[in-house]
Amino acid sequence: MMNILYDPDAEGCLQERVVLERIVLADGRLSAEIPAELKQMPESMKEMFYPYEERPEMILADADGKNQMTFQLIDKKLGPEETRKAAEAVREYINSRHPRSELSPVHLYAAGKYPAGWFTMELEEAGEKQHHAKAVLSVRNQMFLATATYPEQDRMKWAVLLKQFFNTLRETA
Repeated sequence: MMNILYDPDAEGCLQERVVLERIVLADGRLSAEIPAELKQMPESMKEMFYPYEERPEMILADADGKNQMTFQLIDKKLGPEETRKAAEAVREYINSRHPRSELSPVHLYAAGKYPAGWFTMELEEAGEKQHHAKAVLSVRNQMFLATATYPEQDRMKWAVLLKQFFNTLRETA
């Protein structure tokens, strides 16, 4: 099922069309809506963008790799009430690995079914500024990490897309 988040034909809409599609995540435990243009990243692009062994289980990207989302179940117990604290720990780790990057404070998004602790950081890839959002959630008392990377000029659009993602998270059978 597809859902249109932005429709340029709607009066007053200045945003290009964004179609959302429900996908299955976390070893089939969850589903959520993400931009339909994001598809499984080809192996050659994975090697380029994620040149390390412990890359995320699921890496999705648009055709040129400018917009990406990753999803990964982490083998660590995590209760829903611990999400913010876990996101703070992830932020501290990222800050130690990338001390020159500007990181936002951790925010807690509690409006959806799954509370999400999340933060953003600024990256520079091939001379272009990008934003990278990391979110930590608890799925059946296990840590789940979701990320989104997108061009800096699209940060307002992605703020809405990420809220939509959080709001549409549903447990599957």
